[in-house]
Amino acid sequence: MRKLLLVSHGDFAKGLRNTLSVFGVDLSNVTAVSAYTESKDPQSALSSYWQSLADEDQLLIFTDILAGSVNQYVMPEMTRPNTYIFTGMNLPMLLQAVCLPEDAGIDAIRGLADAGKSGVVFMNEYHPAVGSDDE
Repeated sequence: MRKLLLVSHGDFAKGLRNTLSVFGVDLSNVTAVSAYTESKDPQSALSSYWQSLADEDQLLIFTDILAGSVNQYVMPEMTRPNTYIFTGMNLPMLLQAVCLPEDAGIDAIRGLADAGKSGVVFMNEYHPAVGSDDE
């Protein structure tokens, strides 16, 4: 089974999970963990999460900042089989992640980073292609 773990400074991860719910996707396998809030110790929450995983579970982990503390909390899990870690999470990459088919291969998983990157656009210089019928 594929599981997604969102981990962030503050409640960013919880906010993204909440926003995903607006799109009507199944979030039963999506967990959000907040760091540095009054609600939870992230180390304790992550330890409990690691223990809840089955050996055969595929795990996609998303964090907010490259080399930030929450990213460092999850990096040891990269040695776990079928575990993939992304940083710089955003809504476009997460939407694509929750819609991946169960049999998605490594290329589709790797493509989540591309979805995140293409979702960031400097709108002041954005000029969408216009079809010849629109001229």
